[in-house]
Amino acid sequence: MVYNWSMAKTGPLDEVDRFERGLGNGPIHVDQQSFRSKARRENNYLLDRAVQKTETYTGIDGINVQDRAIQESMGAIVDRSGEHLGPADKAIIQARRLLRQAIRAVEDGATPAGVKPSYYGLTTALQVLPRDADWRQALAPDITPEKILQTV
Repeated sequence: MVYNWSMAKTGPLDEVDRFERGLGNGPIHVDQQSFRSKARRENNYLLDRAVQKTETYTGIDGINVQDRAIQESMGAIVDRSGEHLGPADKAIIQARRLLRQAIRAVEDGATPAGVKPSYYGLTTALQVLPRDADWRQALAPDITPEKILQTV
């Protein structure tokens, strides 16, 4: 199950945002009786070959549905011991390292990294900035805990 939250700083969400049309997760994409996605493995995620040929690489409507299709199509957990990761795979290497550290921490009865109440005030921001802009200063008004508390 996927939950998405959206907010608009300047007023109500428009129809596209409110119904999550671009995500493939809105009320029109989910069976309201079972709460299962209408696009699923059994119907090939409603893949549209004409759309795939002319509009999108996947032919699957909605980024969440595309993610689900990829995740579910991978099958069982794979033995990665023969895998050879290179410099372009640094993010994968680091993510796996952090996950192993978190597992060990929990096994040892400790709290894994990244699980602290002090992180609850963090949020994201999205802006296109000039190349020479200091992103920390430009985005600070949107991502600081003080700003979040003002909007609650």
